Amino acid sequence: SVSMESNSGTVYLVHSSNDSNNTATIKTLFNRWFLVLTLGLLNVSNAALWITYSAIADYTQLFYNVTANGVNWLALVYPLASLVFGLPTAYCLDRLGVRTGLLIGAIFSASGGAMRYASAILAQPSFSLALAGQITAAIAQPFFMFSPTAVASEFPVSQRATANTLGSMSNPLGILLTNILSPLLVKSKTDLPLVSLVYFMAAAAALLFSVVTSIFTRQAPAPGVAGSELHQSAAAQHLTFWSSIRACLTNRAFGLLLLAVGAGMGLFTALSALLEQILCPYGYSDQFAGICGAVLIGAGLVGAGVAGAVADYTKRFITLSKVSFSLAAATSAAFAALIGRPNSHAAVVSSIAAFGAFGFAFYPIALELGVEATHPVGEAVSTGLLVLAGQLASVVLMVAGQVLATPTATTELTACAVPPPMDYSLACLVFAGMAAVLAILYTLMFNTDYKRQEAEKRQLDAAKAAADSISEAAASIGHAQVGSRPDEQA
Repeated sequence: SVSMESNSGTVYLVHSSNDSNNTATIKTLFNRWFLVLTLGLLNVSNAALWITYSAIADYTQLFYNVTANGVNWLALVYPLASLVFGLPTAYCLDRLGVRTGLLIGAIFSASGGAMRYASAILAQPSFSLALAGQITAAIAQPFFMFSPTAVASEFPVSQRATANTLGSMSNPLGILLTNILSPLLVKSKTDLPLVSLVYFMAAAAALLFSVVTSIFTRQAPAPGVAGSELHQSAAAQHLTFWSSIRACLTNRAFGLLLLAVGAGMGLFTALSALLEQILCPYGYSDQFAGICGAVLIGAGLVGAGVAGAVADYTKRFITLSKVSFSLAAATSAAFAALIGRPNSHAAVVSSIAAFGAFGFAFYPIALELGVEATHPVGEAVSTGLLVLAGQLASVVLMVAGQVLATPTATTELTACAVPPPMDYSLACLVFAGMAAVLAILYTLMFNTDYKRQEAEKRQLDAAKAAADSISEAAASIGHAQVGSRPDEQA
């Protein structure tokens, strides 16, 4: 009995029980999609731990008796932790597998949530314990951010972009949900223990899903699909972790992806974090800035979903990545040009929505291209390096934005609560110019072979040839047995 799965998802069978095959197919589908669900829950719950205090910064200051800078550090530890623990995380995922890696991350995430809750229910609330909980939860984030391509590698090529999109976009979904839910739960500083408990329970539930995934689901063993015994990526090619890193960093196509993904993630993070400060000098309220932030992520989720489906259908990953990145750069320039115009609410919202849609569309496709360009390097290694580039760029652009900000020339229009407001229009123009230059370079210079898909096609062809040989041999034996029966009767 031989069973194979092609890159299109077609199952080829030779002399196999239909009942047993149906059972195996259902189990394989369940294993794959349950893994995607688990990754999504882990990303959402961990993102909630990240953004909790930023969404209710004023009440957090009062509850823990700290300054605004203290609250900012509760969020800033996340990208810093990714930079410190990123490479060890990529090593764990590459060598231990995605299920074990997700379980390790889930333990850190739930433990961080527990420490945060404990800090809020003490007789004297402990900011130090809350910060320690944030750092613990932050260590978990790379395990989840680096995993979407490894999870998607267990799917046929026709479904990978969709699986990758669902896994990678669950992080901004968690940010969006937290920004909506936290202000609803917290009406005064005494509600901090409640919101801490809610997000701890979410992290604990995600840990339970990860335990179930680790114990009861196995990696899909279909030949022709990444993750099978015939295709174990770096491990099958005897690549060490450091040789995988070197292979990525010496790959020109991957170098361009590092620049593009880094700039895209950095620009998104900087705009998200500074959005209120960017808009308020020109008369836009905090409520309007909050709407823009929600629209940025909401439109991005829609754009990523559409792009993933289109990529799965057309397989034109390179073209889609160039179009989406170029349009994201163009819409960031439009936003930079519009923010200085008061009472242009519709135009500002439209530009930020377009930037989110095209920018988020680029991200999961770029992760897939990173895997294709660097095969046989493990998926977690290439994705990890791309995410690390984004985290580093986020820190750099955040600092650059502060440096480039200038005192506002006039305060007649300002809606800023804390004077004197700073003008970020120059910073936005510099960021848009950077994105435009990189978009031109990426569009003109980026190209790569689909190395992983080509390797899988060779494996599938070999497996089909073996199946045909087995089928022909079985048929020959059957004919020989039929031909020998008259002699036996005589």
